[in-house]
Amino acid sequence: MNSLREIIRQAIDLHFHIGPEIIPRKYDIKQLIDAEKGNIGGFVLKNHFYSTSKLIKNIGNSKGLNLYGSITLNNYVGGLNDEAIALTAQSVDNPIIVWFPTINAKNFLTKSEFEIAPEWVNNKNFIPKKSCNVDPVELNENKVVNALKVIKKYNAVLATGHISWQESVDLVEKAVKNNISRIIITHPIYQQIDMPIKIQKKLAGKGCFIEHCYSMYSIDKISIQKIAGQIKEVGCKSVVISSDMGQLFSPKPSIALLDFTNRLRNEGIEEDELFTMLVKNPKKLMETKK
Repeated sequence: MNSLREIIRQAIDLHFHIGPEIIPRKYDIKQLIDAEKGNIGGFVLKNHFYSTSKLIKNIGNSKGLNLYGSITLNNYVGGLNDEAIALTAQSVDNPIIVWFPTINAKNFLTKSEFEIAPEWVNNKNFIPKKSCNVDPVELNENKVVNALKVIKKYNAVLATGHISWQESVDLVEKAVKNNISRIIITHPIYQQIDMPIKIQKKLAGKGCFIEHCYSMYSIDKISIQKIAGQIKEVGCKSVVISSDMGQLFSPKPSIALLDFTNRLRNEGIEEDELFTMLVKNPKKLMETKK
């Protein structure tokens, strides 16, 4: 367990939900720094509703944690808004992640009763929107290409969000044509995406990183055996491990990742492979490129 703790001390968690947000979160940025200083290498801060770069810019001392901003292209930032991507990228020195739509993806809304499920908020004053009453962020050809051009210009990382696996295949094809080399396929094992393993391997062959999150086990109840099996099929050189934590009821991310890695190790995944997926690959994705 000590060796796993050492791996996590160096890890970059590429998927952590930060508050404040309408969906209650475990930490705001100051609380996260205080809770995790010395426990983990750093975080990409995710929020479904606004760019997180401004949080990092205003924090000052991060107490040894490497913090990275992001933007999620939901309706709340104007969807596929290339100007919002540019502003997010310009606000910080490090690369950012640009997530394609999550709660406003057509794929997500089609398969969900609500845009924001009432149980996610658990507040009697919250009035949830039915998915059928929410306009999805359409993957308009011109808007997609404009967004990709800005992602390339600022050397950002593209993540596929909650779009369908078929849309992800098309998006990756366009991204590769635009010479974007840093791409994350967001938790393809998620039931609402359910990307076939042969497609995952095909995209990994194009240089994409396949993401596996602790939340898929802890919240979505996908078995560790299935997760480990997909990691083995794709190969650790093309996989990143993240927590996808930040929920009030979830453990802090370093503890979540410790449990995740211990369970994966029990399924036959070696410690050097865990190091690759938690440290080497995330650092490669988030390295500064001029």
